[in-house]
Amino acid sequence: MMKLTIANEQLAEAAQWAQRAIPGNPPTPVLAGMLIAAADGQLTLTGFDYYRSARATEDCDIAEPGRTLVPGKVLTDLVRAFPKSKPTTLALDGTDLSLSCGTTHITLPTLPLEDFPSLPTIPAASGTVDGTALAEASTRVAVAACTDETLPVLTGVEFTLTDDQLVLSATDRYAFHVAHVPWKPGPKARGKDKPLTDGKVVVPADVVRDAARILADTDRASLTLTASQFAVSAPGRVATGGIIEGSLPGYSALFPTEFETVATTSTEALATAIRHITPLLGKADPMLLDIADGQITVRAGTDDSGRGRDQVDATLEHGDPLSVAFNPHLLLKTLQQVDGPVVQMNFTAPTKPVLLHAPDQADAFRGIVMPVRLHNGTTQPNP
Repeated sequence: MMKLTIANEQLAEAAQWAQRAIPGNPPTPVLAGMLIAAADGQLTLTGFDYYRSARATEDCDIAEPGRTLVPGKVLTDLVRAFPKSKPTTLALDGTDLSLSCGTTHITLPTLPLEDFPSLPTIPAASGTVDGTALAEASTRVAVAACTDETLPVLTGVEFTLTDDQLVLSATDRYAFHVAHVPWKPGPKARGKDKPLTDGKVVVPADVVRDAARILADTDRASLTLTASQFAVSAPGRVATGGIIEGSLPGYSALFPTEFETVATTSTEALATAIRHITPLLGKADPMLLDIADGQITVRAGTDDSGRGRDQVDATLEHGDPLSVAFNPHLLLKTLQQVDGPVVQMNFTAPTKPVLLHAPDQADAFRGIVMPVRLHNGTTQPNP
């Protein structure tokens, strides 16, 4: 038996979180299930697919503690549609779970609880971190991760642990994003699969993105990294995921440190200009940026597709004017992650990586984008 009552708004938010770890096309029926556990005045909903888990805990009134497993998507869709202002009662009777909210009464069949896999055990935390700062850094860096599953290590975000900072990095070979986040590591531990306080691990980018969702607006979160597991814990929410074997290319050698030309401009104005011109381009067509003192001109197109240009105010901090060709989607993706109203663009040569960051904030976030090399009217990415 199990019976509890909970505010539906809390129930809906918890179900939506746990649903993140339930696969859309589960390999076995039981993995479509959401685990419901009621004990000690709290309801915990969990989704798990062997690869990652998502758990949400909320306070509730429990008449009878218990556990059960129900189809996760169905439960989530139901409670999202219930009135937010009313309480919902969940009651287990035999092999059915009944839900009552206002005038709505639903009966759901349960799934075999004994077939649900054992949930991963989370070791002691590696350390603590400002959740909001980690969420922002994770979002900015993860967007650069590769989506090609044939290159598994490039689909992840590398976490480098130091005495006082987490360094997050990701690349798809054409862009490379790096961000630094202060953290407080815990005591060093010994033993198999111990929580790490130094070293490097690569975490799947989708797991990192999910973690960012629960960390937003969180002052303090616990972070656990081991040789096989990643986990973040914030009040009422936990996310876990596996580790990808391998490591990313060393970014230190890729990021230029000396520049021939440095320009600054409005981050949003440049992004808007790129969006204005992009519809003229085919998938592989380049966009040209003419960098000069006073303005940046964004131009692209052909006689067949149409030609266009847009201009934004800019300052040439030092160096000579130059023109650089980009894949507009790659440039825009990195530009949108710059944390500030002004972006500083650092150039070494038209065919060399371009470094973007907010002025005096390269440690918070910086990204490089590979230009497009033009050859006899054709384009190819510069490796």
